[in-house]
Amino acid sequence: MTSSRLRLPVTGAGLIAVLLLGACGADPQEAAPDDADHAGVGQGESDPDAEGEGAGDGTGDGAGAAGAADLSAPDRLIGAAAQGAQRAASFGFAEQGFVSDEVAASYRELLEENSLAGEDPEVEVSPESCAQPLAAVDFSPLLLGEESVRADYFAESFSGVGSIELATLDGEADRERVAEHLENVAELLESCQDTEFTLDGLDYVLRIEEPDLQEQAEVPAEQAENTVAYSWQRSGDDGTTHAQILFTQVDDDIIMVSFTGGEAAGSAEFTSIAEAIAAEASAALETAE
Repeated sequence: MTSSRLRLPVTGAGLIAVLLLGACGADPQEAAPDDADHAGVGQGESDPDAEGEGAGDGTGDGAGAAGAADLSAPDRLIGAAAQGAQRAASFGFAEQGFVSDEVAASYRELLEENSLAGEDPEVEVSPESCAQPLAAVDFSPLLLGEESVRADYFAESFSGVGSIELATLDGEADRERVAEHLENVAELLESCQDTEFTLDGLDYVLRIEEPDLQEQAEVPAEQAENTVAYSWQRSGDDGTTHAQILFTQVDDDIIMVSFTGGEAAGSAEFTSIAEAIAAEASAALETAE
């Protein structure tokens, strides 16, 4: 089995996790194992005090968390994220908060510099043909600029983190970036379901799968048609992490819902939860038009 060495970015929202959980005194290794959008590496985030009221109430007190009034994103995106988070609260994810503008800006800058961990680790990926799509799949709607928002949520019954991100596509460059991301996901699902890589001296086995979307009355047919979902399981000397990501587009808006942590994150139950959260956010966007 051949391998390739490349510079694989330490994933996306993992940086936000370290900043927020560290500031709140939480243990990032326990509370948010890895960022859902990237099986390579990373973690989740935020620790405000919202108790089932959705992320929009602004009660969070974490240093990296923010209330809706503190965000510069468009009100319609903030409102849709809050509605999605409130739907998450109905499933027990009552501890919630928005990611602050400051943390989001730091995240964008570091990811664009390809340096989320202070340096870019050289990663050996096998098979070699999967190296590029695995590296390039590191994507977050926050990367599309200030017309974006993210809220995170936690549940006592789930050892991990969930999140919802929204962004508005502004021009052809954004559309091409999203299209490229979806192409990378498709390539991983088609040709790279089983990969191995070495990161920071640790060996990992990665399994990527496409979950079956659940048929739900609250999920519009258009949303189902425009939704891409994938899950991954990463196993190594430091344990096993599970994640599931659902990505959907509504006109010029994109919604990404993800869960990362224990085995439940990759389950059909969490697929259903993710679809319901996305549907709530999508409905809020349509109402805000």
